Amino acid sequence: MDDKKKLHILTVALDVYFKYGYKRVSMNEIAEAAGISRAGLYLYFKNKEEVFNATILHYGDTLIAEIKEGLSSKNTPEDKILYAFEVWSIHNFDQSLRSPEVKEMTDSSLSFAQEALDASYNKLEVVLTSILKSESQFADNPNRLSPEKLARLLTSASRGFKIVAKNSTQLRQMIEDMLRIIFAS
Repeated sequence: MDDKKKLHILTVALDVYFKYGYKRVSMNEIAEAAGISRAGLYLYFKNKEEVFNATILHYGDTLIAEIKEGLSSKNTPEDKILYAFEVWSIHNFDQSLRSPEVKEMTDSSLSFAQEALDASYNKLEVVLTSILKSESQFADNPNRLSPEKLARLLTSASRGFKIVAKNSTQLRQMIEDMLRIIFAS
């Protein structure tokens, strides 16, 4: 299988899902947008759910790459973690609230792509763990939560924050408050 072609399909599928949501998209629409036949699409994916799962993983990997690329421009671990969440969830949060298609795609990922979503969050946790391990107050301190547990706490809390926040400003404030608590102690 041609990995370049598969990557092209996933990139195009992501755009199609963001534009129309999950439920209204068919394999025909994905194939057409990718410039291949429906039969050609089935050489790479057996159904729409498989395309969607792979698209969620691809999107998460794209965000992780962006986070890693930008971390060196941040000075403190707190700034690095806030930047990671800025890329991961704050930047596009208002769009997800305003767009019924993006909201439906997000909701569908909980139903049809939970494993892919969890795998993407696990990758974010790895990045956060490495940032926390670089901070001496979290590394090898038996009186504190491990960097791995803190990373899990951060990602889990941010998932909940996205449910209750009314806009990206509120989401950012919740994440900043959580970071203040973690880094103050």
